[in-house]
Amino acid sequence: MDVHGRERKLAGNNGEFSYSKANDIFLRNPNPSHNSSLSTLKSPDHNKLCKYWMSGHCHRGDKCWYLHSWSRGDGFTMLAKLEGHKKTIRGIALPSGHDKLYSGSSDGTARIWDGHTGKCLHFTNLGDEAGSLITEGAWVFIGMKNAVKALNIHSDLELNLKGPVGQVYAMIVAGDMLFAGHR
Repeated sequence: MDVHGRERKLAGNNGEFSYSKANDIFLRNPNPSHNSSLSTLKSPDHNKLCKYWMSGHCHRGDKCWYLHSWSRGDGFTMLAKLEGHKKTIRGIALPSGHDKLYSGSSDGTARIWDGHTGKCLHFTNLGDEAGSLITEGAWVFIGMKNAVKALNIHSDLELNLKGPVGQVYAMIVAGDMLFAGHR
């Protein structure tokens, strides 16, 4: 497709190709010198994540045929790629009314990110892997093995809540109680 919206034809070893943006298909004429009809080739999968973007190496940018976002739909925009955790992120939370993002990972660290720039502001070595992370009010709760770590985002108070036996993988706060699902 050229800048004026016309169909563009490409010549190659396997014949002549054309791409129709309006129909979102590739067409192939294997014998361009003969007046044979065009046959349809598979169009790019616009719902598939770009494997090069996921590894941080896609050079096609906006011209790439594949998704460059973990989510798709109106109202979603990738603001920044958060880099720093070495293993799976097990929990991520943005406390209501705050501009700092909190994440916990199976690499044994928790990180605080600037919500505007995506820069890591602080990281804490937890001593063991995080299984989950949630926020409630001024508190960030990190589910760990045999404990839940509670961090107050206003006072920097840190508490270790003992009780669960095994890795904590899910938590929820209801009323004045914290419920933890563990292995």
